[in-house]
Amino acid sequence: MAGAALYHSGALSPSALTGVEVDWRLLGDMDYITGKASSELTALNGQAVKIPGFMVPLEDNQRDVVEFLLVPSPQACIHVPPPPPNQMVYVKMKRGAEAAQGPIWVYGTLNLVTKKSMYGDASFELVGEAIEPYR
Repeated sequence: MAGAALYHSGALSPSALTGVEVDWRLLGDMDYITGKASSELTALNGQAVKIPGFMVPLEDNQRDVVEFLLVPSPQACIHVPPPPPNQMVYVKMKRGAEAAQGPIWVYGTLNLVTKKSMYGDASFELVGEAIEPYR
């Protein structure tokens, strides 16, 4: 992570960032119809994680983004119908972060709760601590 641009919401240094790496296949284990998750996914509820993806801001302010959807591909939220809820993570940063145009890592606390947005429902909420470019 040395030399990477880091956008964070507190006094974290890149070396202070930790979390279980979560991929989109694991997030896909959430049955968004019944609300039941796999035991592996349930074990991550309330835990520090890092998830890769693409930012879809939910606000007009592109310089200080607080709420956004994290999705697995750059085109995921520009079509109708939206992706399934288990392929969207609602992120609420503790403090604003600069909008990102490419792939990113988001660090924070994962919660298995359904969140609604103008782009559709998300099966997950991430209380964001930091964002960095995906490398």
